[in-house]
Amino acid sequence: MEDIVLGVRQTCKTVALSLAGVLVIFGAPDASAQKKMTYEQAYRICKQQVDRTYPTALETTGRQLHGGACMKQYGFNLKKSAKF
Repeated sequence: MEDIVLGVRQTCKTVALSLAGVLVIFGAPDASAQKKMTYEQAYRICKQQVDRTYPTALETTGRQLHGGACMKQYGFNLKKSAKF
């Protein structure tokens, strides 16, 4: 039983090292090298996605939730109006 467990551990280590080697050889995408988009660019992209998902303006809650989640995905929070 212990031999099986040790064999599984060895296999997992080999797979993990192989994947790490592939990332080193081909290079993982560098997060700092990617250009950060502006709020307006992210808003434009998210608006297009929301318009495709919710074509009518009747489902305002779904549109707002989807739009907020999309903006959060790009690293932005929704801008608050002066009322709040």
